This record gives sequence, C-alpha cells and structure tokens, in this order.
Amino acid sequence: MKKILEYLKTKRAYEVIFFVLVSIGFVAWVIGLIAHGADGKQMELFFDKCSDFFADIINPMGYSAHRNVYTESFDVYNYGRFERAYPPISYVIAYALSRIIDMQPYFDIEYFLDMNTNPQLLIILIIAIVINVLVIYELIRSYKTGSNKVKVISALLICVSMPVLFTIERANLLLLTMIFIIFYIFNYDSDNKIKKECALMSLALAASFKITPAVLGILLLYNKQWKDAIRAVIYGIIFGFVPFLFFDGGFSNIAEMFKNASLNLSVYASDEGTTLAAVVSSLGIEYTYRISLIMKLITYVIAVFLLVAAVFYNKKWETIMAVTMVLLIVPSHSGYYCILYILPALIAFLNEEKHSYSDLLVLAAMIFIMNDYQCYLTQNIFNYHMAIVLILAVLMVRGIKNIIARIKLRNVKYS
Repeated sequence: MKKILEYLKTKRAYEVIFFVLVSIGFVAWVIGLIAHGADGKQMELFFDKCSDFFADIINPMGYSAHRNVYTESFDVYNYGRFERAYPPISYVIAYALSRIIDMQPYFDIEYFLDMNTNPQLLIILIIAIVINVLVIYELIRSYKTGSNKVKVISALLICVSMPVLFTIERANLLLLTMIFIIFYIFNYDSDNKIKKECALMSLALAASFKITPAVLGILLLYNKQWKDAIRAVIYGIIFGFVPFLFFDGGFSNIAEMFKNASLNLSVYASDEGTTLAAVVSSLGIEYTYRISLIMKLITYVIAVFLLVAAVFYNKKWETIMAVTMVLLIVPSHSGYYCILYILPALIAFLNEEKHSYSDLLVLAAMIFIMNDYQCYLTQNIFNYHMAIVLILAVLMVRGIKNIIARIKLRNVKYS
C-alpha cells in the first residue's frame, strides 16, 4: 500500500492517469459522434453545434475589409461598434484574409457569416489552422519532458482536447496567440540570448493580439529580469500600436478602439466563460447586480493574493499556474476558449518530477478541462468551472501555508 501511495506522487503516475483518462474521453467522443451524428450530444463540444463556424475570424474580415474598422458606419447584424474591439494587429490579419475573396456581395447583404461556405476562403483557413495546430503540437512535444513517446502522446492528446477543438471551430486568433505564449513561458528565463529575446517578442505579440496576456510579463519581474521587462514593453508598444497606421485615421483609432472595447464589456456578460461569476451562474444562482459586485470583489482579492503568493511558491508550475489563473478570472469578459491559456501550466505541471497528494486535485482539474466527451456529468458537474475552483483552492491553501512558513522562518532567523 505504501508503494502505491508513493507511486501516486511520481511524474510517471500523473502522466499515465492523464493519458488514460483523456484518451478515454476522446475515444468516447469520437464513438458518440459516429453513433449519433450531427444531432447527437457530442456535437455540443462546439459552439452552437457549428452553426456559425469560423465566425471569430470571418466577422473581423468583414469589419476590416475597408480598412476603417473602428469607425465605419455600417451596422452588420445590428451589432454596432462594440463588436469591433480587437487590437489592430488582429484586423491586419483579417484584412489580409479578406483579400482572398470578393467581399462586396457580403457587404450588399450586410451578412458576413455566409463566407464560411466559400471554398476559396475555406481551403486557406483550413491550411492556416492545420499549420497553427502543428506548431502548437511541436512546441508541446519540445517542452514536455520525458521519452519521445511521452512527448508525442502529450502533444497529441492536448491538440485534440476540448479547448483546442472548440477554438479551432471558432477560428479564434487565440489559437495563434498560444504559439507565442507557450514559447514565452518556456524561454523567458533561457540562458540562450536569442531564445530569450524571441520570448520577449512573443510576449509582446501575445499581448498585441489579446491584450490580457500582458499580465504574464510579471514572470519577468518575479525573476528580477528588469531590463528584459523594459524591452518587452518596448516590443509591446511597437507590435501593439504601429498596426494602427495601417487603418484610416492612424493613431486616432486608439481612442476609438478603447471606446468600442468599453461598449463590448458592457454588452457581453461576465457570468460566462472562465470567470468566477460564471462559476456562480453554473450553479444555477441568479446573477443579480449585488452578486456581480460581490464576485468582482472576491475575484480581485484572489487575484492580488495569487500574484503575491506566486513569489512564495516552491515549484515553477505553481507560479505559472497562479499567474494564468489571474489571466482567466479577472477580465470582465473571458470566453470559454480562454481556458486554452492553461496549456503552458499544464505542460509544466506534467513535467514536475515529484508531486504531493493535493496535486491530484490539480490533475483532476486538468482532466476535466481536457475532456472531450459530452454528457450531463461532464457538462454540468465535472467541467471547467469545477476545475477552476479546484485549482484556485489548491493554490490559495498552498500560498497561505508558504507565506506563513516564510514568516516563521524569518522570525526564527532574526530572533
């Protein structure tokens, strides 16, 4: 019995458990798709069963086609300007894609989503997504420790996990952003100067695409990489603001983007996605104004604690996980696909040579997040909401213990 308990602390045990359970979830999902077809429950892995697939790139293509993305007067779907709140580098990519096909028919009917039936556009998007996923696969395989078999299985399972498949169906640029985030996380403290510099650029690019990944820059501060942090900020200014010049109005679009972003946050509910407010809503609790204020306060308290506690964690994966959780829960609008941010922390977690028993809770959370199989239990109980709660609980308790231990050690040292 003692040997079994000790085995449960090993890297190999965690890898075996993760591989077996995530594989079962994927195989069951595939069987369910084949058995029940498009109307079956397994298709619910995708947003609205793929009714508007690739929407997260197709709509921006329409918004940016005239190079007047932030202020153009047309009102597609009666959505208004709040839908046009992405940073400019995202719209530069969307504009490039819009050049592939004739956009005028879609402007005439003021409806862009029909573009997902255009074969010329579809083939280019599919090629781009395949390349994107292959790069993510190779990054995971490279940064996962262990034998080549372990590396390959880890990369394959993560690339066919629910967060990745969901983001592929959306064609959200977070998929591209994850390339930069993964590279940054595993190279920001590299001894190789070229890799480190590329990591700083990667952080800047990630922040330029999605803004919120900028919080990952705090890892540089934890590591006292002051000069690197300054260079990352400079890169961020270049990648984040120079693309405004591509659009009509140039830098005047900066204010317009923030206006649109403010409208966006006022429209999209914070009780959806990866926020703590979403956890409360998933429990069937009515999300009133009073509850929203309480949840915001709790979120900010937890976020501040995690950012402070990150300095006191003993393992690198804990620090990465703590900062990642802040990235997930703090934004007012954090859609489900944002759970993809957890991938680098997952890789670092599975790389850990020795675990504690409480790490089993984190392992369970990771399995809930990666699972593909759709049923009542996985959708309503053992889901990503529970996973977020489990991870936060482990990090909070461990952070408190580490801080208390550090204070006691300091008191003994100076007594």
